[in-house]
Amino acid sequence: MLVMRNLFVSLMAAVTLLSAVLVPAESGTAAEAASRHKVILDTDTGSDDAAALILAASSENLDILGVTVLYGNVPLPDAARNALMTLELCGANVPVYIGAEKPLQKEREAMVSVHGEDGMGDQDLIHPEGHAEETDAVTFILDTIRSDPGEVEIVALGPLTNIALAVQKDPDTMRLCKRLWVMGTPGFGVGNATPVAEFNVYSDAEAYDVVLRAGLPMTIVGFDVSALEEARLTADDLRQMAQGNAKGVFMSKAFTKLAAFYTSMDKDLPLPDPMAVACLIWPDVVLESKACYGVACIDDDVTYGQIIFYQEGMVYEAMPEIGAYNLEVVTQIDAGLFKERFLSVMTQP
Repeated sequence: MLVMRNLFVSLMAAVTLLSAVLVPAESGTAAEAASRHKVILDTDTGSDDAAALILAASSENLDILGVTVLYGNVPLPDAARNALMTLELCGANVPVYIGAEKPLQKEREAMVSVHGEDGMGDQDLIHPEGHAEETDAVTFILDTIRSDPGEVEIVALGPLTNIALAVQKDPDTMRLCKRLWVMGTPGFGVGNATPVAEFNVYSDAEAYDVVLRAGLPMTIVGFDVSALEEARLTADDLRQMAQGNAKGVFMSKAFTKLAAFYTSMDKDLPLPDPMAVACLIWPDVVLESKACYGVACIDDDVTYGQIIFYQEGMVYEAMPEIGAYNLEVVTQIDAGLFKERFLSVMTQP
């Protein structure tokens, strides 16, 4: 009897020890899944947007719930096809939803596309097999946030028209968005559409005005941090990508027109949209952010599209009355670390 009792105790000890070994592994897997960002990517898919989609699809930190598209770098149909093709290249089974084909209040201006007519370097790269969903982008955004309030983040890589339309339709639901990550504005630098306005904002400043007033948690990654020399792609970097994996080869071709545009100005290629995604998936790339109150200029032709940032801790004689700082602006990034990781995604097997 004593022998049987000792055997039973030994067996129970073994089971306890085995459980102690196995449970942490299961808990770790659950913890990893819980720590992944649930995101919607909103894009006007030109070549740098495609690179951002590739970074997102390659990240273990993101659970991409869907991609919403709109006009911007290219007309809406091209933006959809480019997104579909890029996702298929990555083997990402992610639905694409059609959004706005023009700004909130004005007609879409015909601006020269530095990405080529198809937005992807005019290299005959875009032949997607899939199709966009029947549900429209705004409905998808609102339904997704309602289904998981406080957990869904949006990464906006183009004009904010889709986001503004969602705010206008259901502002209470949009305030349940965990965070809106925006590639837009010049940051604290100069614009690329006008001396004071960045392309995405200039395309629909009224949309930015709507979103800034909505009270969503927001982080802005401006053009200034992506334009740092250390973060730009050189001709050697592009050649390295052309000899890399399928993603690198695809993007080296898609960047053909954009790279030529910057080469004509004796500059290397900036990566604003990939930088915005990088700030989410690689938090250590962000060295500094500043809390600000942002105001969109929409009334004057000369300043149209400019975003005025009132910084926390600064004293302004004409400071407006504000209830709270409504966004963060990324002001310093580790450009070398960003570029190293970006090239790794494009070149490693």
